[in-house]
Order: sequence, then structure tokens, then C-alpha cells
Amino acid sequence: MTFRGLSFIRRLPLPALLLASCAHAPAPPTPVTQSFGDFAAPAGYAHYLACPADYCLTRPDGVTPEFKVPAEKMRGLVRQAVTALPRTQLISSSKEGLRQVYQTHSGGMFDRTETVTVEVVDADEGVSSLVIYGQSDIPGGDAEALKAQMEQWYAAIYRAAHP
Repeated sequence: MTFRGLSFIRRLPLPALLLASCAHAPAPPTPVTQSFGDFAAPAGYAHYLACPADYCLTRPDGVTPEFKVPAEKMRGLVRQAVTALPRTQLISSSKEGLRQVYQTHSGGMFDRTETVTVEVVDADEGVSSLVIYGQSDIPGGDAEALKAQMEQWYAAIYRAAHP
């Protein structure tokens, strides 16, 4: 059985076919801009949230400890550690740099991207903690891979704060 009306598709170059297949892809969820205290993750996307104990009203996937590092210094350590990670770029910063939003790329033909928000929490005098939230930019996504990636981010930040 052949479809003569669709035979032109076989003559299209591969890049045109790939572009056409992505033309109506849904837009990724927007980065978190509200408080993590009353945060709700978007339905249908893989996500991972780690917060200090009793900080987020929603149940986090992980708990981040306190660092004996002032928040002002911690924001620089976060930026230094995260921008050193492969295929990662800062896309926005707010709250005087205490909230940083990054985008990561897996690379390759089927590039997978995630949006990651890292917020430095000023816990006490000379003490800070972190909220780390990652979400897949495509519906579904690989939750286990995202969790592993967020744990690598936390490890990189931890090493920067404990040289």
C-alpha cells in the first residue's frame, strides 16, 4: 500500500523533516519566579526540588543542609560552580543574584534541555542554604536523570563551598 499524495515527503531533506516535526512542539514551562514556599511544579514535566528543612510548603524531593558561608559569598560560589559545568549557561538572575536560573543542554541531535533555578537562602548570620529546582523543558522527561543531574549540581556547589 502506498500513499502517492505523500510521496513528496521522501524528497525533503532531513533538516526540513526535523524542523517540521518540531514546529508544533509545546512551549517549555517558564522558570520559577514566585516563592518556593508556595510553589507547585507544572504537571506533565519531570522535576526535582531540594529545599532546606521546613522551608518549602510543598514536599521536596531532597533536603539541603546549611553552609557556614554568608549568602552574599554563597551566590558567587554557586555561579562559579555551576557555570563550570558542561553545557550550562546562566539565563537570568534576580533578587540581587541570590536567585539564578540556568539552562542545560544534553547535546547531540536530540538535545534535551532543563531549566534549573538555584536560590540562595539567607538562613542566619554567616549561614546560608540552597533551593535547587530543576525541570525538564519537554513534556514527560526523564525524572531519574534529572535527579542525578541535580545531585551533581549540589555536589559541585558543595565542593566550591568546602575547598
